[in-house]
Order: sequence, then C-alpha cells, then structure tokens
Amino acid sequence: MRIKALKGFTAVILTLILCLGHITPVLSSGPGFLSIDKTYLRIGSVLKVDHSEGMTLEYFVGERNVGSGPLVLTEDCLEKWITVKGYDGSGGEYGDKAYFSRLPVLYIDTDDSRPVISKSEYKTGKMFVQNNDGSEIPEYDGKLQIKGRGNTSWNWPKKPYRIKLDKKADLFGMGANKNWVLISNYLDECFLRNKTAYDLSGELGLEYMDSTWCDVVFNGEYVGNYLLCEHIRIDETRVDIFDWESEAKDVAKAIVKAEKKNGNILDGDALEEKMKSDLSWITTGAVGFDGAAYYTEKTYDDISGGYLFELSSEYDEVSKFTTENGLKVMLKSPEYLNTNPAMMTYVERYWKDLETAWRSEDGYAETDRGRLHWSELADSDSLVSYWLVMEIMGNEDAARKSRYAYMDMDSPMKFGPVWDFDWGCGSSAVSFYPTGWKATGRNFPECFFNELVDDPYFAVKATEKYWEIRPYLDSVFEDGGILDGEISYLRESGAADGARWDRKETWPDAARGFERDAGLFKEYMVRRKDWLDVQFATDEKLISSTYSKYSANPYKKSDDMISFDIPGSSADTLSAHAPADAVIDIPRRTEVDIGVFDPGTVSLDVYVNGLYLASYEVSGGKASLAIPASKFTEDAGKKNVVSVIGKSADGATTYKNFCTVIVREKPALLIGDADGNGDVNMKDILLLRKIVAGAEDDSKAVFANADAEADDDLNMKDILRIRKILAGADE
Repeated sequence: MRIKALKGFTAVILTLILCLGHITPVLSSGPGFLSIDKTYLRIGSVLKVDHSEGMTLEYFVGERNVGSGPLVLTEDCLEKWITVKGYDGSGGEYGDKAYFSRLPVLYIDTDDSRPVISKSEYKTGKMFVQNNDGSEIPEYDGKLQIKGRGNTSWNWPKKPYRIKLDKKADLFGMGANKNWVLISNYLDECFLRNKTAYDLSGELGLEYMDSTWCDVVFNGEYVGNYLLCEHIRIDETRVDIFDWESEAKDVAKAIVKAEKKNGNILDGDALEEKMKSDLSWITTGAVGFDGAAYYTEKTYDDISGGYLFELSSEYDEVSKFTTENGLKVMLKSPEYLNTNPAMMTYVERYWKDLETAWRSEDGYAETDRGRLHWSELADSDSLVSYWLVMEIMGNEDAARKSRYAYMDMDSPMKFGPVWDFDWGCGSSAVSFYPTGWKATGRNFPECFFNELVDDPYFAVKATEKYWEIRPYLDSVFEDGGILDGEISYLRESGAADGARWDRKETWPDAARGFERDAGLFKEYMVRRKDWLDVQFATDEKLISSTYSKYSANPYKKSDDMISFDIPGSSADTLSAHAPADAVIDIPRRTEVDIGVFDPGTVSLDVYVNGLYLASYEVSGGKASLAIPASKFTEDAGKKNVVSVIGKSADGATTYKNFCTVIVREKPALLIGDADGNGDVNMKDILLLRKIVAGAEDDSKAVFANADAEADDDLNMKDILRIRKILAGADE
C-alpha cells in the first residue's frame, strides 16, 4: 500500500489518514511518496521500499543509522523498528516504519487513535497482518472491532483483547472466522503454557482452539507478544454443533422474505437481534416484533443440543444456574437461553442428572429417560482427555474455573475446548511444585474431577490414554524437542516483551523474565512427567493416588475381599505400561469366577465398562457368571473393565473391586448377537435387516458387517456363517 503525502493537507486530515491506514509515515512533506512493503519481512530478504523516483533514502534500525541501503534484514534487526526516511532534493521529507520480528506482526489502529478501555463496548478500527512466514498475500488487511476481554487478566497492565473482523478470514490456516482473541500472557512470562496445552488437547482428540504467536503494534506503539487464538464459540470452524443463534438469523430472514411478499417491510437486522435475545420462539413458534406477532415456518421438537457451557466460579454470564451441589454452570451460547424456560429447564435437568451420576456409587442416575450411566450422559473419551490435559499441565485453575463443555443434538455432552493455563504449569502465579494432583482432590463444589477418578472405568481409560500420549510428551519436552524449538523462536520477542512490560513493577519478588521462566517451565514439565509416570504405572496406583476424601463416594479397591479368575486367559503381553489383568481371544461368552472372602457379602452387582450387567448371588464363597462377547465393547487391544460392588443381605455396600480384560483380536466378521444373549436368532436378523436397509440406527447394533457375502442382503447363509464364527468354528 502507498501513502501519498501532499502539500496543503492539514494536520487533522493527516491524522485521519494515519488512523485509517496500517502504514505510519514518520515524516511527510511535498508531493512525493514513500512506503515500506509490509506484506512479509524475513531474515535474509531485502527490505522493499516503494518511493518516488530520484528520492534519496536513509535507513535506521532502531535508533541506529545504517546508511542509504538497500537494507538486508538480519538477526540484528529483530524486534526493532525499521525506519526509512526519504528526501526529494527540494526540501521534501518522507518516511515510513515497520516492526521486524520472526513472528507475524499485527498492526491495529483504532479509528479514534485511543486505547481500548472497555470489555463491553467495541471500538472500530483497522488491522493489517504482516506475515513474516513468507506469504505474499496479507493474512488480513481490513476493518475490525476490538474490545477488552478476560477476568483477572484484564486487571494487569498488559491488556488482552477480543477482536471481530469485518469479514471472515482464515488467519494462519486456523479456519475462516470473524472472531478472534489476543491473549496477553502477562502471567505466563515465557508465553508457552497456553499454546502447549492447546496443542496437547488437539493431540488427544479434543475440540481445541488453534493459536499462533505474534507481535502486536497498537496505534503505532509496540505492545508486546500476544497469542492470537480462535475464539471459543459455536461455529463451523470452532465448536461445530447446531447453533440456535445462527438459526435465529435464518428464521428472521425467512420471516422478512415472507412479509415482503405481503407488502410488509421489516427491519431484518432488528428482528434478528430480537430473536437472538428472546428465544421463546423456539418452543412457541411465535415472535413478537414491533407490536405484531410473526410465526416461524417450523416448530422445534428437539431441544437436546446446540449448547456451549462454561463452568467457572466467575459466574458472570446472562444465562446461568448453580447445581444442587454448588457447580456453577453458564451458557456461552445461546447467550439468552434464560428467555426460554423449557430449554433452560432441559439443560438444568441434564446437568443435575450428570452430577447425580458422577456422585453416585455406581455411576448411575434415575432420569426421565430411564436409569443412565454417566458415560451415557457425557462422552467418556472427551472427559478422560480433558482431565488428562489439566493434570499433565498441572493447571490448578481447572479445579474451579475456565472449563468448557458442549452438547449437539441428540448426543452426549462433550468436554472442551481447554482454556486458560496462566494459573498453572509452575507459572509465577502459583507454587513451583511439579508433584501432586492439581485439578483433582480439591475441596471446591466446582471440582467435579474428584467424582470422575473414583470410577474404575474412568481410571482405567485414563491410564490407557496417558501411555498413548506419553511419546508425544517426550517429543515436546525432551532436549532438542518441540519446546526447545519454540523457545528459540520466541527468544527475541520474549526479550522485547519483557522490556516493554517489566513484571517486576507488578510483583518484584516473583517476576522471572522470558529466559528464566522458559527454563523453569521446561523443568516443571519434565519433572511432572516423571511424577505422572509413577502415578499411571498401574490402574490400581492411579485409583489409590487420586483418592480424595472430598468425593461423594471415595473408591477403595478390595483385592483381599474380592478376587477374579478368568479361565483360559493369559498374561498381558500387549501393553508395555499399566498391563491388563487378563488377555482373551473373544469367545462366544467369557466365564468369570469371582471369589468372595467376606461372609457378609451375599450378592454382587456386576458392571462391564461402567454399564450394569446383572446381580449374582454369592454361594460357597464365590459367584460364577458368563459375560457375553458383545459386552466387551472396547476395541481389540484396549482394556475392558469388569467391576463389582458387593452387597449385604440388607442391601448395604460391603466391598468393591475391578479387573481389566483385553480382547486380543476380534474376528473381522463380528456380528449377529444384537440383543447380547449369546445366540443369534430371528430377532437379531430382523434388526440387522433394518440396519442394512437404513431403517434403524446402527448404534443399536453390537456388531458390524453382518453381510458376510457383501451382497447388501442378510440371508440364511449369512446367519449360518455368523453362528459358526460365534461358535469358534470359522474365522
């Protein structure tokens, strides 16, 4: 972009031009022009300067005059202003400057050239992204709105921001969107904690917010290193679930279009805002607007999804509620859910059921949909991964703040994205002790992790997933690993940020500076990884290590009172860490003998992977049972959990125990016993026919690929072969 300086422009007009543009001339006089091409600046490249013919140039790196150019950008230029001055020989002087960094540079200018002082009101302005990674097309060059954000972080000298672009942009490959945040990382002096956690959550398969580091120039002033991050919201490129606010926009457009045909012109934007702030139309089918009632073309019988929750002690959203046990739940989206009592009641009841299931002895709750296990109400895999991120990173804040969850239509709740790791990972805001559980075992009503780790199924899946992600942790924190590369990449920016924001002015005894904090973060994570290795050595170790007196039902494993014997099983040779108790080849059913050494235990409630199987009488000091193959729902090589709760004659709990079973390799064709009774019958085949025809949801089938002949039909040949497979007479 060029800026042409003309004689006769007043200072007021010039100021307006500078506010509207991303290039800030140092000097301007006369009819010539000079501007630096800020599209991308890289080490080893020649600074590109567009200027009037015959102009004499002078280059400055910081305050140092480096001659008449051309200027080759070197490491000595990093984190400095590069200034070019031009002289036309007749007294005209021109100038421009650019900030040089390894990182992308965001130039943000508010229209009034004033700082952002509000978290509630946006300022308008422009942003230009100088992408130093080599793209010849600017990541963004256009209008934006900007306001403050954050809770505690807003009170520090270096402010965090929420930005809304004028048009969607796919910034650095993170997905096209208008909404972004700039995380200031004031407490995180090495800027590594949040991004490391976000990337870890992505490796674990969670919905996560991508991010990239950048330097920010605000109204012509360098303001430090920021983490440009996706904004947590419902959107196709963010949390991709049904969006009631987007639905309000579509329905408002439909109403405006229909009314226009009748000669009635409505303010579409105002109607949309009305429908977003008053969601009663979802269940009533009617919206009141400008003194009239308008009706939607459809009604919404399904209100089971489209919700993004935040669980935090701040409790500062419009729609919110507190559970019976003190968990604070807020609606991030839809923001005004409280305007629809039916939907608000639905989510409150759902959270009540989930919390009841967490806190119950066997993980079940009586709901209006029947008796459900917590893993049927919430996605167990996302919960395990979410907890692991918090504890691997040592995020103390996660015991009560900044937790997110979401629900799509007719789906269990999922947890994520992870957010806000400033108050953890050994930062200067917390103690530097890399051992101990940080988000678990705390005496807060918001600390629901206490209840989860009490469940053997959760604990077993956590040990399994920890050892799956363990090689990635080595790749990040080993010498010469990912973290060392990131420290090197950020080194100059870290020094510049530290010079701009001296943390010692805020906390004289705790501030560390970039280099020391980066070293301490790495040390913390290496030592924490070593400590976690011990805690995840076995399932039993994790259960005992996470024991918390603050849990509603602290779990105690009683090997001395209840034992398991699975005839025909072998020792676990499949897993290098946290081995299973037994490895089996999938039979038609698995025989299990459970020894009971307590005469007061008269029956056993048996569960497989958390789900209730049956109750069995204890006779002669043992209970014998057969578990249908269909109940071992984990993939081949993964641990299935068989857990028992002993009961006395009066129904009181006596002792608990569990064992883990790995199915070595499931047959390629495993189907038929849809009702899980160990036999293939006509009821099974009728259900399977419906599945193949698409008339039945295949999630109700235990097995898949019933069509042995692959002719898109289930016939007697298929049934006969399935019978042979289940009997072990065929592959």
